[in-house]
Amino acid sequence: MKKYNKKKIIILTATLFIYIPLVFAAISYSSSDVVVDNTNTSLGSVYLQDAIDEIDYVCSTNHPNNYSCVSNTPKCIRATTLHTETCTVNNISYCLGAGYELNDTITYGNQTTTPGTLIYGDPFDCDVNGDGVYDAATERFYYISDYYDTDKKMYNDKIAVLIYYSNTTGGVPSTSNAAYDCSSSNRYGPVTAMQNLPTTTQWSNIRLYNESRRILTETSQRSTAGGSITGLFSYSGYAARLLTNQELVRNCSYLSNTPSSTYALDTCIFLFERTKFASTDTSTPGWWLETPCSSRSESAYYVYSIGRVRHFNTTSSLSYGGVRPAIDVLKSEISY
Repeated sequence: MKKYNKKKIIILTATLFIYIPLVFAAISYSSSDVVVDNTNTSLGSVYLQDAIDEIDYVCSTNHPNNYSCVSNTPKCIRATTLHTETCTVNNISYCLGAGYELNDTITYGNQTTTPGTLIYGDPFDCDVNGDGVYDAATERFYYISDYYDTDKKMYNDKIAVLIYYSNTTGGVPSTSNAAYDCSSSNRYGPVTAMQNLPTTTQWSNIRLYNESRRILTETSQRSTAGGSITGLFSYSGYAARLLTNQELVRNCSYLSNTPSSTYALDTCIFLFERTKFASTDTSTPGWWLETPCSSRSESAYYVYSIGRVRHFNTTSSLSYGGVRPAIDVLKSEISY
């Protein structure tokens, strides 16, 4: 009887296991994409950071060169309708200063998009609550930047950061204000503000890249005039976070990233949706960033519709901004 080499059989079996699905993938899709079935329980990571490692492994071992991975159940899809508001503020500091006339329609988000390319201001509808519906009214987000890793102090181009269209109170859309930290210190992170973010129960289909984060100043340092920023800040239990200064100014400011308090943000009008930018009937003038001010002990930065700038103020103040969720989404889980 002829004997067979067991090692060769194992290698051949493994090769067929990988090759057969690829044949079907190549036949089924005309574009250079291999779809990752993220309903597969073997890819059931709780944390986005782990999911990235798993998807990288699956892609590297299960598709030929020049193919990319996309999810067959994307978290976010390109918006087909855009949010609008009417410019009703007769004041140069608001929509008039951005080039609108009274009673003009303000359209939020890019009206023209490029397939396969993410540009700041691109509008998306994200199924954050996992009900299978991409709700254009309440699940609207805008791409703003690649993820800024505050630990490594560098951008991660595998992860997109999307900013919500509205402030939230208790995780629900609102136009209310909130404090950054009621203690009036900027060394502990957005302790008070965090409590108004959507929880992982409310937005069960979204997870942060890293729940424990190093809080950095606008100059990417770990201390302010008040002393060292304490430990790691935990967003445990929350599906979103506050945007960092580094993510804001990468695309949305035409001034260099310096400690200056004021940054012009007219290139990113989508940041001002549901603020006083369009109507003084709206109660909130802006929203907090995650970033404390390096030159002060009691101040953090915020996006401000009055003058359309980034500025800083006392963390305990209720007068300058609210809480606007930012989410971290794998680009492979966005249909763009």
